[in-house]
Amino acid sequence: MQKLLEGSFIYRLLERIALFYPFSIIARIAKAVSDSYGHSTTQRVWDRVFGCSDSSTSNSGLGAFLTRCNSALARFGRLTSHIAERSVPVRIWKSQAVQNSLFYRILFSRGTNRIIIIIFALYLPIDYVLRTLSPIAAISSAWDEAFLIFGIAYVVFRRIYTKKALPASVTPFDTQLLLFLGIGFMLLCVVSPYLGIAIAGLRAVVQYMLWFYVITRIIENDGDIYAFCGTIIVTATLIALHGIYQYIIGVPIPSTWVSQAEVGVRTRVFSIIGSPNIMGSFLVMFAPLTASFAYKFENLALKVLMWCCTIVMCLACLVTFSRGAWLGMAVAVFVFALYRDRKLIALMALAVGVAVFIPQVANRITFLFTSEFDFANMFGGRGGRRREGMNLLRTVNVLFGYGLGRFGGAVAMQNQINANLSYFYMDNYYLKTLIEMGYIGLGGYLFLLASFSFNAMRSIYRTRDDSMSTIAQGLFAGMLGVMTHCLTENIFEVPYMNAYFWGMAGLIIYIGFLRKPKLEVSSRRVS
Repeated sequence: MQKLLEGSFIYRLLERIALFYPFSIIARIAKAVSDSYGHSTTQRVWDRVFGCSDSSTSNSGLGAFLTRCNSALARFGRLTSHIAERSVPVRIWKSQAVQNSLFYRILFSRGTNRIIIIIFALYLPIDYVLRTLSPIAAISSAWDEAFLIFGIAYVVFRRIYTKKALPASVTPFDTQLLLFLGIGFMLLCVVSPYLGIAIAGLRAVVQYMLWFYVITRIIENDGDIYAFCGTIIVTATLIALHGIYQYIIGVPIPSTWVSQAEVGVRTRVFSIIGSPNIMGSFLVMFAPLTASFAYKFENLALKVLMWCCTIVMCLACLVTFSRGAWLGMAVAVFVFALYRDRKLIALMALAVGVAVFIPQVANRITFLFTSEFDFANMFGGRGGRRREGMNLLRTVNVLFGYGLGRFGGAVAMQNQINANLSYFYMDNYYLKTLIEMGYIGLGGYLFLLASFSFNAMRSIYRTRDDSMSTIAQGLFAGMLGVMTHCLTENIFEVPYMNAYFWGMAGLIIYIGFLRKPKLEVSSRRVS
């Protein structure tokens, strides 16, 4: 083999190049530059800028270059730190008045972890303010991506550079979620006639799932959980009160929100969310969590307060007149009652019995059994959209679907590139997933939700002797209600609903698998 290689044309060519290279023009120019660099102006300017001594530049090659870069960065860091320390905002922030204030102790006593959790809990109001009041459209549309990137970067750099031992963060659900992310990437590679649209479609599906990894890795104690839950309960209560106010004043609504054949429904509330269906789902998600604190608190005043907040959310959900939200709320209450207090089932039955005697509610329910509803459903309603979507799926590979971002969701509505296709929201997130991602994508997504539900029930079981189990029950019940509502609405097309869902999934998994039980802590203190 060696003789064959030495006799080859390539070997002889390389041998000739090596023989004549020292006498070539290129070699002579390189040698002249190398000999003159040590006494050149370039080297003197380089050393002055980077501030390196002769000893730091005595090494050659990559080591010397890295040493110079490190010296430059250190000088730049000292300069910027000196300027920042003398600036007015930093001096105000470090003042005793701010450091000792109640605001600082509540939000920043736990550092950046607590800040990220509070901002995440305020996802909806922050998104509303930026999209409504921000003069720069790019900020309102990109802040959530920037926030997610910051959260991921914080988790990564904290685990690399922190000096203290961090708790374990690997959970049984990590692999299942990673598997679905892999399925989404595979479908992106297989079906992407318009790559930009496919990437946007994949981002809309999987981007907010990454909050699961962030939340499970920044929560450190029960205080972080209470910070999220307290902030979101206050937010949901205020939105519910605003919705009830809208119902009292009879806020105007588009005529398409109520069929012309329906009578008695004078308004449907939407608060700052803009959609009665999404508002109803938002309240479904957090009403059981609020009720769980009513069971958790031992103080009578706090119990009454939490029950009042829960009732306000249920009333606001009622006046959204979203039948899908009503169904989701019934499922959420039923699941929470099975876990916590089965007397709630009888209470829910009583509430339903009273509600059906309200003319507007009764009309929304009885309209489902009329010929007018059948006609509207099949021609322009959910039934017609379902039929059109399934017909489209039959024209492509049913395993891989029509393509991410190309039908039934927000990305498709923003990129209407096919003149022969009717564009609309599918009003069923699972069906939308089926048409875009095929049976492989839908199967992977249903497996993901089933795996989460299984691990959530494991979390509840593992904490059955801990009061934190009640919070996990409320979180899980609300999430099941939202999953039910997805049968009639594209709930996860709304960014904050998708983010809240997977953030709450992170809370439940943390409670069951990463949290150190209080019983262990108390027993260690006693011993």
